[in-house]
Amino acid sequence: MELSDLAAALSQKTDLKVEFGPLAYFQEEPAVLYVSHFWHHRSRQEEVAGMKTDIYLRVLGTARWTDEEAIQSFMQRYKDGFSRQLLAVAEDIRLEPLCVQLRPGTKKAFRIRRQVMRRYHEGQLLVNRSKGFFTDAVYNALFVLWQADAPFDWPDIHPGIDGAVPFIDRTARALFDARTTKDVVKIVTDIADVLEELDVREMVNTYSHLPDYRQVPIEEEAAVDPGRRQDPLANDDEQEEDEHEQFDEQFSTWHRESEETRGTFMQFDLDQGAKTPMIGNTAREGDEGDAALASVQGKSKKSSREQYSRLLAERRDAESKADETRYGQENIGAKVIQEKPHRPTDDEQEQYRLLKDETAPVVHTLKRMIEKSIEKKKTSPRTDLLTGRLGRKLTRYFTDDNPRLFYKKQEPSREINAAFYLLIDSSASMYDKMDDVKKSAVLFHETLASLRVPHEITGFWEDTSSLSKDIKPNHFLTAVPFHTSHQKEAGYAIMQLRPEEDNRDGFALRLAIEKMERRSEERKFLIVFSDGEPSAADYDKNGVLDTHEAVMAARKKGMTVFNLFIGDEALDEARQQTMKTIYGHGSIMAPDVSELPHVLTPILKKLLFDSI
Repeated sequence: MELSDLAAALSQKTDLKVEFGPLAYFQEEPAVLYVSHFWHHRSRQEEVAGMKTDIYLRVLGTARWTDEEAIQSFMQRYKDGFSRQLLAVAEDIRLEPLCVQLRPGTKKAFRIRRQVMRRYHEGQLLVNRSKGFFTDAVYNALFVLWQADAPFDWPDIHPGIDGAVPFIDRTARALFDARTTKDVVKIVTDIADVLEELDVREMVNTYSHLPDYRQVPIEEEAAVDPGRRQDPLANDDEQEEDEHEQFDEQFSTWHRESEETRGTFMQFDLDQGAKTPMIGNTAREGDEGDAALASVQGKSKKSSREQYSRLLAERRDAESKADETRYGQENIGAKVIQEKPHRPTDDEQEQYRLLKDETAPVVHTLKRMIEKSIEKKKTSPRTDLLTGRLGRKLTRYFTDDNPRLFYKKQEPSREINAAFYLLIDSSASMYDKMDDVKKSAVLFHETLASLRVPHEITGFWEDTSSLSKDIKPNHFLTAVPFHTSHQKEAGYAIMQLRPEEDNRDGFALRLAIEKMERRSEERKFLIVFSDGEPSAADYDKNGVLDTHEAVMAARKKGMTVFNLFIGDEALDEARQQTMKTIYGHGSIMAPDVSELPHVLTPILKKLLFDSI
């Protein structure tokens, strides 16, 4: 609410809405200003400063000094992610001092913003160099150069790129003298052309967003109106209106349905026979013939084709409405998009093997403990029964009123009769936690696979780039499906999980519930890895309630649901209370994300013991 008031006050637009998204940008129609999730899960001072500067840049900077025509012409020429992201961040850097000059009170907030962003991109520069994302590394290096407090020395990125660094560095430093958007476009164009000639891998990560400022003409809007006629009329005549126009012509009431029917099959003649007062205004005592007549007459009045069509339409509308609200009122328009993992690369297989080796001691210990418990259950007898084999302790026959003197040998224990479903929040805020989450997912998969317990691991996120008023695309990447969860090397796709955009937790939980309902196992467990409350389009107000309702629906169906809340924010009392509101006693806090595997181990141990 504070951010909305700030944006409305600075822009003088009371209808301007402020929403949270993966990236910060301004959408003109409808008027929505998106504040980035990047600032979540930081210190209070950094979070407030970052969110406010997102608004300052859009409302004060973009609205006053950005040349939309120059941006639009650039976007028509350059379609790749690097060029557009670089223009977006370069324009923001040009606008920062202008905003401070216009509003000196924003100076401190922008200083904090530069410190956080510079620290973040310095870390990303090292990560992208090691992973071989060279275009991303150039982007990070340019950002650090533009925001550096001290002289910046370019690191070695790639032999092909290092030769072009002097030109890129000289061109990039011209941004300090840029006065207009056209100057920024010229600088970014020169750098983008050089990288395009070097033929390096396209940019992988998304750090900024360049919105489309194109305005749809009024004629174009009218052309796509589904309620208007699209094809032109054959003539352009207009009929003169006459309020007193009358017709004296007589129209025949004959219809093919009332034509005389030949034959007597199912025929009921109403125009022949003895006179009767039945259709008159007098009453008489009824007889058997009246019942037949009334029956036929009543049915003939209700067999209207129009009425039947209306009933069908009403039934279809009711079914359609029920289908829309199938996953909750807050998820109307949410569309499921199943993502298939690609064939694992050599690099992904190597990363998985390293994590597998790292978690192997814990997996081995858990497996031995569970197997010993199963063996013990096979051999230990059940005692104090009313029927069975007579035991040796017969004293109770004389001392107890209802002695239990018998025992039975335990039947061979079956395998663990349980199914597990792991949902992983793949929203943008998980960017600094995903590596540890993958390690925990490997521990989860290897433990259950070694015990041949069916399980599924799925990452979920909502795509904001293709979002519309009626359709909210939600993607689900099933890294480990149920039917292959026990197979060797089935977990390579876990390495393909990565932070994406928003998270609609209630919708994801309801889909998981549907899938678990079809399972035949006796015990069913739903585990959710997340780092905060749900956040998606039109979901910020009731997302917590919707997710809570999904959790309660699962528990009513006999499923066990709990959440692993990861990150430093778990120490925040307000957020702890929010997660407890959603999951009740099924919310487990893990403040240090590196300790997540150690938190998951006792949970798995307890759940597996309960399932034996």
